[in-house]
Amino acid sequence: MHLVLVDGSSFIFRAYHALPPLTRKSDGLPVGAVSGFCNMLFKLGEDLKGENEPTHFAVIFDYSGTSFRNDLYDQYKAHRPEAPEDLVPQFPLTRAATRAFCLPSIEQEGYEADDIIATYACQMRDRGGKVTIVSSDKDMMQLIDDDHIQMLDTIARPGQPPLRWMGPDEVMKKFGVTPDKVVDVQALCGDPVDNVPGIPGIGVKTAALLINEYGDLETLLARASEIKQQKRRESIIEHADLARISRKLVELDCNTPVEIPLDDLVRQPLDAKSLMPFLKAMEFTSITRRIAALLDVDPDDFEADPELAARGASIPGAIAVSEGPSPASGTSGPDAHAEAVLEKIRAIPCRHEDYEIVRDADALAAWIADIVDTGHVAVDTETTGLDNQAADLVGICLATRPGRACYIPLGHVTGEGDMFGGGLAEGQMDMRTALDMLRPVLEDPAILKIGQNVKYDLGILVRYGIVMAPIDDTLLMSYALDGARNNSMDALADKYLSHTCLKFTDLAGTGKNQLTFDRIAIDTASRYAAEDADITLRLWQVLKPRLVAQGVTTVYETLDRPLTPVLARMEARGITVDRQILSRLSGDFAQRAAAFEEQAYELAGERFNLGSPKQLGDILFGRMGLEGGTKTKTGAWATGASVLDDLAAKGVPLAQTVLDWRGVSKLKSTYTDALPGYVNQRTQRVHTSYNQASVATGRLSSNEPNLQNIPIRTEDGRKIRNAFIATPGNVLISADYSQIELRVLAHIADIQSLRDAFEEGLDIHAMTASEMFGVPIAGMDPMIRRRAKAINFGIIYGISAFGLANQLGISRGEAGEYIKTYFARFPGIQDYMSEQRRIVKAQGYVSTIFGRRIPFENVNTKNPSERAFIERASINAPIQGSAADIIRRAMIRMERVLADENVPADMLLQVHDELIFEAPADKAEQAIPIIKRVMEGAPEPALRLSVPLSVEAKAASNWDEAH
Repeated sequence: MHLVLVDGSSFIFRAYHALPPLTRKSDGLPVGAVSGFCNMLFKLGEDLKGENEPTHFAVIFDYSGTSFRNDLYDQYKAHRPEAPEDLVPQFPLTRAATRAFCLPSIEQEGYEADDIIATYACQMRDRGGKVTIVSSDKDMMQLIDDDHIQMLDTIARPGQPPLRWMGPDEVMKKFGVTPDKVVDVQALCGDPVDNVPGIPGIGVKTAALLINEYGDLETLLARASEIKQQKRRESIIEHADLARISRKLVELDCNTPVEIPLDDLVRQPLDAKSLMPFLKAMEFTSITRRIAALLDVDPDDFEADPELAARGASIPGAIAVSEGPSPASGTSGPDAHAEAVLEKIRAIPCRHEDYEIVRDADALAAWIADIVDTGHVAVDTETTGLDNQAADLVGICLATRPGRACYIPLGHVTGEGDMFGGGLAEGQMDMRTALDMLRPVLEDPAILKIGQNVKYDLGILVRYGIVMAPIDDTLLMSYALDGARNNSMDALADKYLSHTCLKFTDLAGTGKNQLTFDRIAIDTASRYAAEDADITLRLWQVLKPRLVAQGVTTVYETLDRPLTPVLARMEARGITVDRQILSRLSGDFAQRAAAFEEQAYELAGERFNLGSPKQLGDILFGRMGLEGGTKTKTGAWATGASVLDDLAAKGVPLAQTVLDWRGVSKLKSTYTDALPGYVNQRTQRVHTSYNQASVATGRLSSNEPNLQNIPIRTEDGRKIRNAFIATPGNVLISADYSQIELRVLAHIADIQSLRDAFEEGLDIHAMTASEMFGVPIAGMDPMIRRRAKAINFGIIYGISAFGLANQLGISRGEAGEYIKTYFARFPGIQDYMSEQRRIVKAQGYVSTIFGRRIPFENVNTKNPSERAFIERASINAPIQGSAADIIRRAMIRMERVLADENVPADMLLQVHDELIFEAPADKAEQAIPIIKRVMEGAPEPALRLSVPLSVEAKAASNWDEAH
């Protein structure tokens, strides 16, 4: 006989954290954990064939509530967080899934699953049968013996077999003792996951040494006065009662009064009549097909279970995942749950003295065991700088629950207080040893890694051979919830936790004498570093349920989180620049700037500092007496770009000359002079950094260096793009969406004539001019087309008659007539604009077509100019934001599709509506149609646009020629 006992609760949480969220299409019911659970059960049945074929089988779940252990120790499991809101409605569905697989689903009020498993295991052992416990829970190891009971871990881990069988040897490796002494070791070292106290200062290694020396816990406690180490002796004597309580808490009860007899656990074969209706009700297409093929049945012969098919409407909060928050009702619902979690987290104190410094392998092994048991960990890296392509790793911070955090120092050097560190400081782990130990959990697909701006940590760790996944990011959660407001950890900690974080400058100082992190003393650094991980974990627990409550889970899970590793890989790849081209351009720009200076002096009649707004203003509006000048709050004349543009349009040569001087000077200082300094010495490439949470509409920003603001419509900007080159044997591919924002506008505003024009591939600006001014497209005056183009793009940004007049050099009255004619010809656009103004005023935000919220503050302002700005922005934001979301979706899919099609093209840059790739020259023609297909199909299947997207792609040796 062979009894298989599955730890069902462990299966559920592993499935939930290992897979991205999934909602049932018909009603938005969260079913991701159920899907993973079903796949795990099915795979387990397929794996246990031949000599491992079970005769008896059951899935055991924890019953919600307390057990006898809470009576022994009221703090038992007190710190365990609430289950995620979107997981709660899936608990009963996993029980239904178990029954659908014709397996007993067992849980009993007042008893933990571990005790039920122990009881059945002991009963089968006593009958002489074989038992396999499917779990990775270390508490189960006390049941293992040579002849009858073993454990099976089915969670795939890098570098290990898919099925990991565990017997006495594995117990000895983990605990340092035989299985019968595991409870004695646990009684001494405790268990932070379940809040089992143990004896302070005793870890697993020490506990094993003591138990192996003295035989068992009671003997050790009786002879504690013989222990030579004073601190250890005193601690054991003082906390003997805690050790005894701890033993009772960790020892499994093999005499639980189980309600279902062992004989009733005989395994039944899969039954299509039971399983098919369940799978169809859950809408699990893939596994339905696989099992139907295995059972040789047609899935179309079965109807979905009607009760389960209607389940979404009956489970509170279920629809919230995909359709927005449920209405508030008293103290129930997702909002109340989110607030309850917040209050619980706030109540847990943040004490720096409780944080641990991990200095050796034994201590790190205990943390790794904790991480495996918990199934998640907050991770933060400490480094020597802010550029993750150049900075060195100094240490790693971990947190598994609020208040339980550690710092692992790896690269601190001696010499605190000066700029010249010496050798490695004492009291830290060997870096390679630590990374080798951490790699399995950081790469384990069943363990969730949580970070704040985790993209930075991904970039650091991959340089040290660790590809960390899967991830959650509190920065991006905050972005999905509140847009591009202050999403820093300090701000979020203050907002949600009412906690003031330690500041880096308090440790390192400021200015030119600021220390890098590796030169800060370990004891000092640990408080700051461990706090980062602790606060990140707390924020994750607070923000995760708020995603559900506010209906933005889908935005976070499908648009923001999956883009992070894509951007990390792009940043790591970088792009090559030709320094000789940049040097020549710098010389050319310097000469032209000098010529513009001389020209400005001649026009002004005197020499002055062109870079001084005060001196320029005094000349233009003081000595020259030009009209239209305004003064700033400081009393100086305003000489910004808009002022000079107005003057240049009125025929003031000096204004145009200063604008020209500013243009070439900025290109020289920002790009041709600066870019060579950004070449990474390790890779000899330039690596920009993308911020995916700084622009309210969802656009990415680029910095250090900013590669998104290089002018593309000027000759000088194109010259700079010439310096971005492919490496020998390769080409750059530029793929650019054509007029994507106008296409989005046509879709949102439902403008049939614009939709038809895009569908037919017409010149959209010529078509608009023809519609507005009644002129044929053939032989159209370019000036008329230019005016239509200015209106087309201006409308997207809520352009006024004043703005259009300035842009076209016409009177405000004429510009106003153009706009009036435009709205008359395309009334849907004016309806859209009016609706957006209403929406933003009513709810304080507008949304993209994919559900991203773009919030606006002070929407009811009495200030006319501020109100006008908000109205214009609310018109543009859904358009620009939808376009940004589309390219995000394309980027998320691109690498996988290129890999599936075996095309070696690397995505290097994103510049608003354009993606830049590098590929072997002989593969470009193969890559281009695939890139176009992914980009043009990016909105689907979530949304089918009513207008086609068009992508223009080209390959060349440099960026400019490829564009």
